[in-house]
Amino acid sequence: MEVEESSSRRSKRKKEKKHHKSKSKSKKDSRKYSHQEVVDLVKKTLDSLLAKDPILNDLPPAVTLEEVQSLIALEHGQAIQIEIHRDDGTSFPVIISQNATVGQLKRSVERATELRLSRDASNCHRRINWKYVWKTYWLYAQGTKLKDDMTTLKDYAINNDDRISFIKRLKEK
Repeated sequence: MEVEESSSRRSKRKKEKKHHKSKSKSKKDSRKYSHQEVVDLVKKTLDSLLAKDPILNDLPPAVTLEEVQSLIALEHGQAIQIEIHRDDGTSFPVIISQNATVGQLKRSVERATELRLSRDASNCHRRINWKYVWKTYWLYAQGTKLKDDMTTLKDYAINNDDRISFIKRLKEK
């Protein structure tokens, strides 16, 4: 019985020594990373995972949490996608909840535009004065100007895959 006890003690000590050595080794090998290095590493890892995934590979690089959540809401039928057309012929999609207001649509257009500009290297320093944009242009859908920011999109009969464009505001008499 004493032999078993002493052998179990020896094996216990060996394990403790190994654990202690590996612990001290990891302390010596560990390197302190700056915040920016960790952020870059996480972004790089996330981008590579998204690129390899067959379902998520169509997401843009450096995707935001808000974009992922809105895409999930769209897949679950809790949101709608609207195509915004600009005067220069370009268009871009905006995903917004089904019971959103015109004001929320405007904020979504702002976020989508800012995100597109930030991802485009040539326009990275470009700023848009949204107060000027909303004073100069109306959002226009199905022959109606979206004037009231508090009115829901349902009240204007805007549904999934509808097109909304900008039209110049004219002085009303």
